[in-house]
Amino acid sequence: MTAWTWLTLAVLALGSVALLWRTRAPRFWRGVGSVLALAVVLFPLERVVAQSLAAWLYDRAPAALADRVLASRHILPLTHYQARADAALAMLVRVAVVLVVLEAVVWTTRHPAVRARWRAAIRSRVFLALAWGVGMAVLAFLGKNAWLMVQFRQPHPVFYTDCRKVWGHRGHPEPPDIPENTIASYRRAFDLGAPGVEMDVRYDAARREYFIGRYDHGDPPPEGQRLTLDDVFTAVGDRGYFWLDTKTIHYMTPQEAQQAAEDMRVLLDRYDLRQRAIIESDTPENLAYFAREGLHTSYWIFNIDEDRFPKSFWGQWRAMSQVQRHYVEGGFSAISLDKRFYTPVVAWMLHGARVHLFTVNDKGELEALAADDQVRVILTDTAFYDIGSCR
Repeated sequence: MTAWTWLTLAVLALGSVALLWRTRAPRFWRGVGSVLALAVVLFPLERVVAQSLAAWLYDRAPAALADRVLASRHILPLTHYQARADAALAMLVRVAVVLVVLEAVVWTTRHPAVRARWRAAIRSRVFLALAWGVGMAVLAFLGKNAWLMVQFRQPHPVFYTDCRKVWGHRGHPEPPDIPENTIASYRRAFDLGAPGVEMDVRYDAARREYFIGRYDHGDPPPEGQRLTLDDVFTAVGDRGYFWLDTKTIHYMTPQEAQQAAEDMRVLLDRYDLRQRAIIESDTPENLAYFAREGLHTSYWIFNIDEDRFPKSFWGQWRAMSQVQRHYVEGGFSAISLDKRFYTPVVAWMLHGARVHLFTVNDKGELEALAADDQVRVILTDTAFYDIGSCR
């Protein structure tokens, strides 16, 4: 929530409370309104407390408690949970404002003088004008969403058209001899018939260098111990397709994202891989810089945390409407997501996009997903690389 948004909500809440006191609403309801308005006004302090609590749970709380509350903390960085805390707190503040405004409206309209004015307004053309305005707003909302759906289903950049849809997840590791995210694991996947491989990639802004790294936080490996993307492409760049799960895009400033996109374009052009590599990120604003460089991009939605996935139809519809807007504005080539979240509602809302799923290891499920025309790539830890939609 921006400072201007908070200030606007605070003024609205305080003004509503002032109305409550002026119309002499019952003491209980004046108290409730005052508490809600105070919660809105104190949002900056509440935000600091929430951030500190998230940091304590992440780093210093007993392991049993931390793992229960922050189930994916071994994979996701602290900033992920702090952002979620911010979003939840901002939502509560908005709800508080709505409640105090509704309370003020109810008790204000019960005041005899105000009620008389409302009756007069309803009989006048003012009411008709307001009704017309609300109707136009509803039509505009529906029209905007209909136009978004039309744009979403227009042709977008096409990355991969092969009928073989199963790719190697972090190559094809065979512990302990072949670790994941190594040249050996990528080579093994291609040897077994995988048309493409996925790999975890990080970007060192200081060195302007891409290297293989699973986690999106922490210091880069020391000099001489990192596997660069240059090394990977030198070894297996002529063997297939590449899904680049580019972790650090999420944390870049716009300037850093622009530089990273330019460096990725230069690297892919050096190995003639622009049409055989797709860059993935869950941050559409920064991913758009890569699309503008003429690179194939995949917008990763819902991340991997089940708590972030809406359970209701309305929640999924709202979330997917935002996804559609980002997809249209960014000019992305695909949308990628955990196969757990590929529900019928999500699949329907994604109609028109090219979908990349991860990670599926059951043969029957792989075959069923491969039969879905809009599913183009499926990551696996198995060797079922011959599964696809080939006739």
